[in-house]
Amino acid sequence: MKKILHSLRYGAMSHLWPWLSSTMVRLGGPRVAAYLSYLSIDWGRMDKDRTVLCLSRESFVKDVAELRKRSSFNYPMVMGGFTRFQMVWTPASMQIQTFYQRHVADNPRALRQSVAYARHLVRLVSRKRPVNAILSANFDYWQDNGFKQVAKELAIPFLVLSREHPIIPKVCTEVIRWYRESEYRFEGSAIAVAGRSTRDVTMAVGTICRPDQITITGLPRYDAWQDVDTSLPINDRPLITLLTFTEGYYADSTFKEVLQLFCEAAVVHGGAGVEFVIKTKDVGDTVAVHKMMAKMNLHSAARCDHELNLFDVLPKSRLVINYNSLSLVEAVMARANSVSPAWGECMDCGDLVMYPSDRENVSRVLGFARTPGELLAAIAASVQGETPPIPVEFVRAFIDEYIHVPTDGSYCAEFERFLVAYSGPAR
Repeated sequence: MKKILHSLRYGAMSHLWPWLSSTMVRLGGPRVAAYLSYLSIDWGRMDKDRTVLCLSRESFVKDVAELRKRSSFNYPMVMGGFTRFQMVWTPASMQIQTFYQRHVADNPRALRQSVAYARHLVRLVSRKRPVNAILSANFDYWQDNGFKQVAKELAIPFLVLSREHPIIPKVCTEVIRWYRESEYRFEGSAIAVAGRSTRDVTMAVGTICRPDQITITGLPRYDAWQDVDTSLPINDRPLITLLTFTEGYYADSTFKEVLQLFCEAAVVHGGAGVEFVIKTKDVGDTVAVHKMMAKMNLHSAARCDHELNLFDVLPKSRLVINYNSLSLVEAVMARANSVSPAWGECMDCGDLVMYPSDRENVSRVLGFARTPGELLAAIAASVQGETPPIPVEFVRAFIDEYIHVPTDGSYCAEFERFLVAYSGPAR
């Protein structure tokens, strides 16, 4: 049976798998759904005494990858089905993040089905290893409701490593409004967050959880920087890098100006021995940037690619250009010099800004180009090797302003202490 399902999922009929699997769930119910999700599990190494069952989400996968390398827990991850399968029995009104709680009482059958699905899945995993905790990437996913109830049944903790980290003041205000409007209450055990901002926002809502249920651990994915050589002197680095900020950064129009300036600089400095790189977020972003370049009739020597790895690009970058993104924190981790546009829609202060220039920890590390000419001058200075490295004490203070920095330097160790506090000793 496993071989047949595998061939259906990954063979010539893979395009039929979503329809076929959903049909199987409609006919077979939660038990079949649980079995199909079980087949999707990425087990990783299962050689530890304690096991945390993880519910996959984008970016959360990166945290689990580091935890598997550096922690004393097993981290099997459910990769598929727990959204699509539960949609079979969950009405649309309950498929809304955060607000699903308002409709649970009116849809008891949907909750029973989700609980049965989660119960069957946890039991299947437990045949291989006892499950000591369940871990999600956020505290208010409707898909996790059944898992929270099963965790209570089994007297194991339902924990969260929050992938959300609001920092921009306007975003924080909107998040607080959203949760207050929903009157959402966390029904799990505890929440680990990236830094002070998320804790402060969560506490400001007033109803989500108790203060003792939220712990600042930082994000385990940042431990990957421990394995990256960032020692290349700044003026020996071969790249000038633009990290795109095409949508969702409150600066769509100014990004087009920055893109044009960057492409023009790539032509001007084409023989200077440095490479100009545009690092996009994904394939859709790459297509969008290429369309912008074509519309503006830009013929640039800059390379544009979403498949470039930040762990490779940033340590080789002498200058990184970006706006309102946590990627700038990683640029500083890589000891690259960074500059942020600060004209037009891009600003250096106000409630739409992640990195205000009037904050000392920011201004000591991040440069601001308040005109197009200043951006071109910053690029030219970097190409010519006229920008000094950032002192290490400034680096740490800047990072800690946005992402918690563990006292022992290990995010995974910090998160494991959180796990141990709630999951207890091995069983």
